[in-house]
Amino acid sequence: MIKKRNIERFVVLLCLLLLAAGSVCAQSAEELKAKRQRLQKELRQTNQRLSATRARRGAAVGQASLIRQQIEQRTELLETLHAEADRDATRLHRDSNVVVSLTDDLSRMGREYGSALRAANRARLSNGWLAFMLNASGFNDAFLRVVYLRQYREYRRRQARLIQQTRSSLNERIIVLEEQRIEQDSLLYNAEDQAGTLREELIIQTGIVNKLSSSEKKLLAKVRKQQQQSERLNQEIRATISRAIASDERKAKVGNKAGTVASDPSSVGSSISRRKGKLGWPVRGKVVRRFGTQPHPDVPSVKIQNSGIDIDAGASETVEAVFAGEVISLRTIPGLHNVIMIRHGSFYTVYSNVEHPRVKTGESVQAGQQLGLTTPEGDALHFELWKGKIPLDPASWLIR
Repeated sequence: MIKKRNIERFVVLLCLLLLAAGSVCAQSAEELKAKRQRLQKELRQTNQRLSATRARRGAAVGQASLIRQQIEQRTELLETLHAEADRDATRLHRDSNVVVSLTDDLSRMGREYGSALRAANRARLSNGWLAFMLNASGFNDAFLRVVYLRQYREYRRRQARLIQQTRSSLNERIIVLEEQRIEQDSLLYNAEDQAGTLREELIIQTGIVNKLSSSEKKLLAKVRKQQQQSERLNQEIRATISRAIASDERKAKVGNKAGTVASDPSSVGSSISRRKGKLGWPVRGKVVRRFGTQPHPDVPSVKIQNSGIDIDAGASETVEAVFAGEVISLRTIPGLHNVIMIRHGSFYTVYSNVEHPRVKTGESVQAGQQLGLTTPEGDALHFELWKGKIPLDPASWLIR
């Protein structure tokens, strides 16, 4: 009986492990599926922007950037599809092996149970069970023997039912996994089709890069112009911050002479500092240029310094304030369209490439309030975050 109880415990434990593993795998599969759907959506958006870019003259630089982004997205999508297929294949193989193992156990235990029944029948025909009862040392012993025989037969039936149910459940899972495998085969077929498209895009990208190489002087001139615009923006930001700090100092002196307490802007700064990693995005999109020193997207041999991040959200999308504050500057800078600067105590946020500004200098704004729109051409929103005169990486402050 000890051996039989161990077998039953093994079967139950195995079922529980399978169910737990299945739920974990299902969760991972859902994550992969969600990632695949997100990548497919991003690819559609990139295709739309690429079509719009191709319709404009002299947009080779934008095409090169968008095609590179499209190639990265398509490559990641292919990797995701293959990961989904591998995961389902592993689940199918594992569950198939478990079904085979449990089927063998069921057959063996069925044979054991049949042997026990045949032995019992033979014993009953030859008065073996009666002799077993008559050999009892007393009434209590006879009663215990009857109970034992009943429990033994019930145990065997219960054990057989348990394994039958387990095998049936696993067989159902095998059917589901087979359906998933068929679905994955279809996805992989589409992936191979996309791989062909990817090869075509690489050829197109090579042609555009060669075209850019032939006009390297113009491209480098454009890069220098962008760097000049970036430096001008940094100068404007530092000058505006200096003016804001000087204004606070003057107000503090006047307040001290008058015996009044001036408002402390650092309290707002401490509030936003507690929101690191939780600030809302100024616009929803893909970060196409990160913070810090990096290769120029169109001329990799040239290093550029980015004081913020560039978010590609598409054309005419709503730009919002990431935190409550006061608009201290609204200027138009060539190449950067409208630039809005908001003060949050000792912190400052900057929004460039904004069209149709909805705020004005001196106005108080709330988190999530609309500041304007991205450009009709779909230029990336340039977003910066400063603490005093030091630029910070905005990506680490925005909610993930």
